[in-house]
Amino acid sequence: MTMRNAGDDWRRYPAGAIPSKASTPHLDRFLEGLEPRGVAAEPMTLLDVGCGTGRIAKRLFDAGFSVVGVDINPKAIEEASALAMASDVGGPSLRFVVADVSTAACPKIDGGPFDILVCQLVLSIIGGVGERETLLRHLHEHVRSGGWLFLSASGVSDSINEGYARLYADDAPLTGEPYSYFSRDEKGSILYTTHHFKAEELVVLLEAAGFTEVHVTTEREASSRRPDEAAFFHFVTCRRG
Repeated sequence: MTMRNAGDDWRRYPAGAIPSKASTPHLDRFLEGLEPRGVAAEPMTLLDVGCGTGRIAKRLFDAGFSVVGVDINPKAIEEASALAMASDVGGPSLRFVVADVSTAACPKIDGGPFDILVCQLVLSIIGGVGERETLLRHLHEHVRSGGWLFLSASGVSDSINEGYARLYADDAPLTGEPYSYFSRDEKGSILYTTHHFKAEELVVLLEAAGFTEVHVTTEREASSRRPDEAAFFHFVTCRRG
């Protein structure tokens, strides 16, 4: 079964409806624990992959990082760019560009390689195995030697949510992959494909892309699109050696 083209789904997705989590305690703790690189006056550089409308990127900029946000959705980047225009000049910088990091040719992103990469939930909605491998390979190319990647992804949740168990079973013949299903709107129309990961699956993918020191924390939280339902989420830190 041919997978849907995730790029097409996300290019046309309404910018204001892109799923995201406003609260990011795992990311916040990770960044707070990093030691600044170089002289104190030089901000650490951070690439936010799949930044959407830029709310988290703006918050990280306000925390003192020089941030570049990239997303495949032009409307989302248009909204995010308004945040950059409103930012103060001098010190850390904030800018946004349209880029697809899952394409075969690695996109050039000015400002790299970066000290830190942030990629939240994108791996779960980027498409099939090939797109996931390509995304992680390109992330590895965009982080400096010794730099860090913070990644989050949806976890296999059939043990705590019967709704997900039904989705996995119903859509596996259509997606061609266990734990992959179609996220749908209220009318049942397909919005995009979602894949839920086992922790060991993430470790294998990240190590194959060249990352080391892979650490996975799994938490039970509210589902991104179904806040009244439970789901597992993986929070991963790793680095380029």
